[in-house]
Amino acid sequence: MILRKSESEVKKFDKCHDGKGILLCTEMLAEYQRKEPGIKFYHDNILQSGDSIGEHLHKNDEEMYIIVDGAGTMRIDGKDESVGPGDICLTRRGHSHSLVNTGSSPMRFLVIGVVL
Repeated sequence: MILRKSESEVKKFDKCHDGKGILLCTEMLAEYQRKEPGIKFYHDNILQSGDSIGEHLHKNDEEMYIIVDGAGTMRIDGKDESVGPGDICLTRRGHSHSLVNTGSSPMRFLVIGVVL
C-alpha cells in the first residue's frame, strides 16, 4: 500500500481532546473502528503556538508522536517533558498524555496509532 500526502485532505480539529486552539491534521490512514491488532492511523499534524492537545487516556491502543519541527511540552502520566525536533514520545496502553506548543512557531509532528 502506498499512501500519498498529496491525495489526502487536511482536517481541522477544534479543541482536540479538550485542548486549546485548532489541530491541523492530514490523515493518511484512519481505521478508527479497527478491532484487530495493527496500525490504526497515521497523522501529519500542525499545532500553532500556544495551542494544545488535551490530556487523554489510551485504553486499548498506543501512540507514537514524532516531533518534526517546533518546540513543546509533552505530558505523559502527569510528568512534563520538553520536546523538539527528532524526539519521539511513546504513550503505552493504560497511560495518558497531552501536548502543548510552547514555541513561537508552528509545531509539526507525526502520530502513529496502533491497536493492541
